Parts: sequence; structure tokens; C-alpha cells
Amino acid sequence: MADTRRKLGWALAAVVVLGVAAAGWLRWGRDTEAPTKTVSRAEPDAGGASASSETGQDAATVARTVPPDAEPLKAVPCELSSLLDEYRKGRSSPAYRRYVREQLRGLVESLPEETLWSRLLSERDSELLAVVAEAWVLRYSLDGRPAVLERLVNHVGEERDPALRATLVRALAHTGEPSTELLGVRVLKGRDVYGDWVKDPAPAVREAVVENFREEAARNFGRFRGVAEKAVSLATVAEDPATAAALLTSTSIEAAGGASVAQVRKLLQTSEHPEVRAAAARALGTSPVSQLSESLDALAARYVGETDAGVRGALLESISRLGLSQAVPVLQRLRGVDPAMQAQVDGWLALLAERPQTWELLDKARRARDAQAQSARP
Repeated sequence: MADTRRKLGWALAAVVVLGVAAAGWLRWGRDTEAPTKTVSRAEPDAGGASASSETGQDAATVARTVPPDAEPLKAVPCELSSLLDEYRKGRSSPAYRRYVREQLRGLVESLPEETLWSRLLSERDSELLAVVAEAWVLRYSLDGRPAVLERLVNHVGEERDPALRATLVRALAHTGEPSTELLGVRVLKGRDVYGDWVKDPAPAVREAVVENFREEAARNFGRFRGVAEKAVSLATVAEDPATAAALLTSTSIEAAGGASVAQVRKLLQTSEHPEVRAAAARALGTSPVSQLSESLDALAARYVGETDAGVRGALLESISRLGLSQAVPVLQRLRGVDPAMQAQVDGWLALLAERPQTWELLDKARRARDAQAQSARP
């Protein structure tokens, strides 16, 4: 009998322990689940009390969790005017602006063409016009109709506000393929609108042209043949030296043909503007292998006749970049041409003595040296 009572006692104890463990497990599950649920602002019930049925939180806890000035994220209607209004309001939040922009991109395919075009014509805020014009260019990406881009190009010529004109030009970088060669070849059948824009009296428009070349060249590591050759041809006709210089350095000429590289060498020899000569020198530093010998000779010859220290510095950089190990004898010959530049020549020779195999390695060593020199200055 005693043995039976002892066994019954152990069984009852086991039941109690299991019960307590089960209760604790259930409570732990609710406690760990609660923070993952979205806490919303509590609304008072008929009796004036506020509570969370899921977590057991009272009104004071909810009030501490949700900021008093919090606004619920409102749904943005997929309608053009509403989206643009939201974009205007989102100036302080780039992330929200990206969200609205994506909503607009999704709307383009179903939006009536004339509705979008009408807004483009009437919009005078350059920030909003950039969004509308980008959406308009996206229509070309969707169906490939040349008339879409031709309409925009014609409007650029009619727009009198330079800032808005520049905004419209920049929008062409969203065609999905290089607009700098696309327009003249397939869309406008030989009409050279970039040639007109590069001579625009407004600096903002000329800057937009250069931005498009940089943007489009960067998509292929600066090695689009058509983009490079177009940049060179525009640099030769640009009336503003700063624009010509920016075009020459907007893209690598590594993929350009011999005729375009020869144009750059001619600018190096004949331009009366030091900034254009310096840009031409730097462009020749990216010459294709087939033009390496001719470009290296042109750089060295110009160094001898050059009088501007900034241009001479650009020439030394491009000789080193283009020739690498082959540049050493060239630099040694140039060492005594200008005593004021001798330290720069010796600096490049010291870097090349490490036998870097690529320009990237040479430039990395140069930047490390310059940073070390800068930090050592008092």
C-alpha cells in the first residue's frame, strides 16, 4: 500500500511539473510573438478605454510606442497629377521620391499619350519636368517609335527657358541606348541636334550635353565607339573651350577609329586654349593600341613646344599612362626640356620603375604617393 501511494505521488508531481512547463511555454510564445506585430494607434471604445487585444497593452503603452504626430502611409493614387503632387511634396525624402517615380514608370504604358504630352508641355518646374520627360522617353523604350523622341527634340528647340531646355536634353539619357548616336542615325535621319545643342548660348544646355555623353559612355566603361567618336567630333566644333574640353574627357577614345584619334591629336597641336590642349592630351592617354605609337610621338612633340605648365603636366600623365614601360625612354629624353617640370618627370619615372602592368595600378601608386606627401605637410 505504501509503495502504491509513493508511485501515485510521483505521478501527481510529474503532472504538476508538465502543467507549469506548458503554461510557461504558451506565455513565452505570446510574449515573443507580440513585438513582430504592427502596433497601430488605439481607438477609444464606447467606454473610453483603449487596449490591445493581441498583447494586453494598455492605452498608455500604445501611446508611448506610436509617436503622437505619426501619419499612416497613405496610398498614392496611380493618376498622373496625384503622383506629381506627391513627388513635389517628397523633396525631403529621396526614398519616397524614388517610390513615386517607380509608380509613375509603371503608369506610362497605360497612360494616354496625349495626357502625358500635355503635362510635359505645361510643366514649368524643372524637377517635375525631369520626371515627366523621363516618363515620356520611356515610351520610346517600350515601343521604339522614332516619333516619340522626335516630338521631344522638336520641343527642345521651341523651349525658351534654358533650365527647362537643359532638363529636356538630360531626359534623353533614359532612352536605353546611347541617344548621342541614336538620334542622328535612326530617329532624325542625319539631323545633328547635338551639334546644335553643343553651341547653345546657355551654359546649362551645354553642360546637359556633356552629362549625357558621360552617362552613356559609363554604361560600357567608356568604350562605346559611336559615343566616343561623336564626342570628339562635337569637341572640334564647340565654340566654348570649356565645353570642348569636357567633351574630350567625357569618354575614353580607346574604341574610337583612327580618324577620330587623329582629330584629337590635331586639337592638341592647334587649339589656342590651354584647357582644350590639356583635355586632348588626357584623351590621347586612352588611345587604342593601334594608335599608340602615333599618339605617344604627338604627346612628346607637344611637350617640347608647350609653354603652359598645366598642359605639360597633362602631357606627362598621358605619356606615362599610354606607354607604361615604353614611356621611360620618352620621359628621360624630356627630362631636361623644362627645369621647372623636372620634379614631375622624375616622379613619373620613379612610379614606372615599379613596373606597373596597367594604368589603374600606376594611378593607384600615384594617388598613394600624393596622399602621403599631403599628410607630411605641416
